[in-house]
Amino acid sequence: MSCAENEDLSREVEELRNQLHELRVQLTFGLQRFSGSDEDIRFYTRFPSYDHLMAFWWLIEPSIHKMVRVSRAKAAAKKNEDVSHSRMSGRQVLQPVDEFFLFLVHLSVGLKERDLGHRFNIHPSTVSRIISTWTNFLYTLLGSVCIWPSPEDVKKNLPSEFQDYPDTQVILDCTELRCQTPSSPLLQSEMYSTYKPHCTMKGLVGIAPHGAVTFVSSLYAGSVSDKELFKQSGLAKLLTEEMAVMVDKGFLITDCVKCKVYCPPFLSKQSQMPAYLVTETQSIARLREHVERVIRRIKQNKLFDGIISLSHTVNINQLFTVACLLSNYQNKALVKSRVK
Repeated sequence: MSCAENEDLSREVEELRNQLHELRVQLTFGLQRFSGSDEDIRFYTRFPSYDHLMAFWWLIEPSIHKMVRVSRAKAAAKKNEDVSHSRMSGRQVLQPVDEFFLFLVHLSVGLKERDLGHRFNIHPSTVSRIISTWTNFLYTLLGSVCIWPSPEDVKKNLPSEFQDYPDTQVILDCTELRCQTPSSPLLQSEMYSTYKPHCTMKGLVGIAPHGAVTFVSSLYAGSVSDKELFKQSGLAKLLTEEMAVMVDKGFLITDCVKCKVYCPPFLSKQSQMPAYLVTETQSIARLREHVERVIRRIKQNKLFDGIISLSHTVNINQLFTVACLLSNYQNKALVKSRVK
């Protein structure tokens, strides 16, 4: 056989290998399969593009070696060992980047463990362990980054729409996640929200004027009032006299903080609100709309769409916090110039 024939055969073999690789990628439900479609990436991960997602991946990838897997933590606990000294588990079924993609699909699309197991060709229990591991890992990693900015940083990034409220440090709102009704009447009464009306878990979210999430509370029983939730969240300790907080009309926290509170005024005993108060109410309501938009974006994660099973409430706090913190990396600043 001549050298030319050998070269032709080698090229043909290489082409066939490439075709086989492409077929495997297309048949495998993993990140690489959707790398060419930003629309699919947005659907499955909430990141605006593949490049945007990979930029975030390269931020967290150096810390992957510190990840403590759920199975490893349980094994260490049984032997009463320090988890850092326990033996590493065997070879992982999926590559770390595909485990991260699986976690994002679970959060963004709300797919159940069995469905994800079929898609990724792994057992549902393995899916559950991957989700728990990545929830804990991202909760710890992203939670270690200080998201509460200094007043100087807030002023530096203050949109022009806030020129009448230049000392605004944070805009606050509460949100609720519907959950399964507990069998215990006592728990039912604690978790029942008259606002929904349903059994819920309630959290407090705060954003800076330029749109970044700067505060996320733990989730509390749905019956807790906004004021009580604020007090329990610990946010008051972060607010100083030179700051101001912007809240909705029903958020009665003036007596809980040292700082100024921008809140739409009540009509009180007046039959008609003065013109200047109408203007102030409309102005604050328009600016407060941004925290509502941020929360809507966070709750676009379909995991929070339906009724959360009580079996998932063990790590729902971490999942909700991770979703809030991820939004800072997924979305651009939300304040638009159309706000007058």
